[in-house]
Amino acid sequence: MIIDSYLNLGLVMGSILSFLLSMYLLLYPSRFFPNKILGVLVLSWAITVFAFIVQSPTFFEAYPHMYASLDAFTLSFFPLMYLYIRFYLYKDLKVTGKLLLHFAPIILYVLIFSPVLTLSGEEKIQMLRNGFPSWFYTFQSIFNLLIIVQGVFYSIFSLRTIHHFQYFRKRRLSDFQLSSLKWLRLFVIINIFLWLSGTTGAILEILGIDIFIDLFEVFYFGLTVLTLVLGVFTIQRPELFSEKEDVRSVVFEPVPLKTPEPVIEKLVKEEVEISLKEEKPESNKQDYSILATYIENEKPYLKNDLKMQDLVDATGLSYKRISELLNNDFKSSFYDVMNEYRLKESIRLMKANFHIQHTLTHLAEKAGFNSKTTFNRIFKKHTGQTPTEYIQSLELCE
Repeated sequence: MIIDSYLNLGLVMGSILSFLLSMYLLLYPSRFFPNKILGVLVLSWAITVFAFIVQSPTFFEAYPHMYASLDAFTLSFFPLMYLYIRFYLYKDLKVTGKLLLHFAPIILYVLIFSPVLTLSGEEKIQMLRNGFPSWFYTFQSIFNLLIIVQGVFYSIFSLRTIHHFQYFRKRRLSDFQLSSLKWLRLFVIINIFLWLSGTTGAILEILGIDIFIDLFEVFYFGLTVLTLVLGVFTIQRPELFSEKEDVRSVVFEPVPLKTPEPVIEKLVKEEVEISLKEEKPESNKQDYSILATYIENEKPYLKNDLKMQDLVDATGLSYKRISELLNNDFKSSFYDVMNEYRLKESIRLMKANFHIQHTLTHLAEKAGFNSKTTFNRIFKKHTGQTPTEYIQSLELCE
C-alpha cells in the first residue's frame, strides 16, 4: 500500500538521521551528562528501528548473529527516556550504581537467551529454517509484554518527575525554563499515545485482525520523529539552568507558603510544641521552604519505611542539601525529625480517641512508626510519659 511505502521510506531515513544525531550527542563538546544519555537513547532507537525495517528470513539467514540480539535495545528506550528527563531537570544528581537497576531487564534478556545467542551462525540458520525451541517463543512474548509495561510505568514516572520539579520550583523558573518543561511534558504525552498505538497493533496481531494500516509502522515512525525532535530540543536547550541564561528573567522571590513545625522541643500542657528558627541565611530560605512545606503538607513521615532518598525524589533537592537543611535549620538528624513529627501525629490520634477502637501498636503504625518499641521510646523521651500514661492523663482531664 502507498501509506505503508511512505512509512517504510520514512523509517529508513529516520533511522539514518537518528544514528547521525546520536553520534553528535555522544561527541557533543559539552560535559552535560543528559546529552550523553540522550545520545545513547537515540542510538538505541536507531538500532531498534533498523531491526524492525530489515526483519526478514532472508536478512537473518545472511546475518544470523543479528537475530534476537538487536531486540535487547528496545528494552533500554524507556529507562533512558526517564533518566534523561531526571538528569536534565536535576543537574546535581549523582551517577550511582543504582542506575543499573533500570537496565536489569536487558541483563535478564541476555542471560535467558544466551543459549541461543551464543550458538554458531550455522546452528542459528538451522533454527531459523526449522524453528526455535518452544521456550524461546514463550520468553519472547514475556519480554514483549515487559516492554509494554515499561512504556506505561516509565511514562508515568517521567510525568511525575516533571510535575514535582515544576510544583516545587515554579516561582523560581523563567519563561524559558517553563517552556522547556512544557516541551518535555508534551514529548512524554505524545510518546504515550504512540505507545498505545503500538500496543493496539500487538493486540490486533494476536487476534488476527487486519486493518488498513500497520500500527507498528505508525508507532516506529512516530517515535522516530519524536526522538529526532527531542534531539534537536536538547541541542537548542542543552541545559535547563544555563550560565548564559539571562538571570534577570528568573524570579527569586520567597514562596509564601505555610511554615511548618520542624522540631518538637518540649511538651507544654500535654501537647507537643514545635518551634521554628525564625531567621535563616538568605541562601537557605527557598530550599528550606521547599523541604519544610513538603513535610508539612504531604506528611511523608507517615510512611513507615521512609528514607531520605524519598525526600530527594519528591523535592528535587540533592541528598547533601537535605542533610544540610536538617542539620542546620531543623537542628536534628533525619530520623529524629521524622520521629518527632510522628510523635505529634500520635498525640493528635490519641486526642481524637483513635486508641479506643484500635491497639496502640496500630496507632503507632498509623503515625508512621515502624515498631511499638521505637514508638514507646520516642514518646517517653519527649513527653516523660509512656503512651498508656499519657492516655490515662487525657481521660482524667475529661
